[in-house]
Amino acid sequence: MAPWIRGALLSLAPPELLGVTSGRSHLLVPVSQDLSIDLLEAGLSEQERFVDAALDAPVDLPVAAAASDPYGVVLWPAAQVVAAVLVALLLKDSSRRHVLELGSGTGLCALSAAGLQPTVPPGGTVAVLATDYREEPLELLRQAVPLNEQRLGQPLEIATRCLDFTCEPLPHTDVLVAADLLYLRSTSEALAAGCLSALQHGAHVLVGDTQRPGRPFFLRALAHALGKAVHFETVEGWSLALPRHELIASTTTAAPRPQQVGLLYLTPDDLA
Repeated sequence: MAPWIRGALLSLAPPELLGVTSGRSHLLVPVSQDLSIDLLEAGLSEQERFVDAALDAPVDLPVAAAASDPYGVVLWPAAQVVAAVLVALLLKDSSRRHVLELGSGTGLCALSAAGLQPTVPPGGTVAVLATDYREEPLELLRQAVPLNEQRLGQPLEIATRCLDFTCEPLPHTDVLVAADLLYLRSTSEALAAGCLSALQHGAHVLVGDTQRPGRPFFLRALAHALGKAVHFETVEGWSLALPRHELIASTTTAAPRPQQVGLLYLTPDDLA
């Protein structure tokens, strides 16, 4: 693992719950020594509504359909790790000027890239596009924008778009990021195809995962396309001590604690 990646994660601190307002949990999530991001996630009652909708979905609904996915309205540990490395990458490489987040959920990576604007090297701002295949997580992201503008004392520019990467082409980007998306074989193989396409167009790729069931399918598809084995590096992130519906997360902790996260970083050189 590159020293700059290890350095980005060396002093990563756990997320902090600032309070609950209008049924939303308000978090402060450190992504570097100089940048922490305000984040909103669904409270328990809203989580229950999403779970009930998923359980009531028609049996013939595709398993990857938005209506069957209640997971994107809360923060997951891999997002903090990916956001921290993304910030370090943007500071290190001034040529990376477009960031695309797939399956953004509550949008930590996108918010982190946008919040970095005053400290990026000269040469222009970073254009950030956050995508998800359902609207509710993107609305949580948009509601977090003014909180971060107030904290950082600057406007945040983030474009949002509903996009299903399993069946839609990806917009051009310089950095593709995805965190905790490897739930299913179908989405995992589609993400591998998206990563390959991004690499072929010159992008860098950051993927985080916490041992989701689709990881082997993702890695197998990437290895087949690249002609070589690829693997996640194990790094240390943080669990969250927040209310979770039992069908979204089966375990909770009384306080944040270290949690292993898999991190994959690829560049166009990996195509060789």
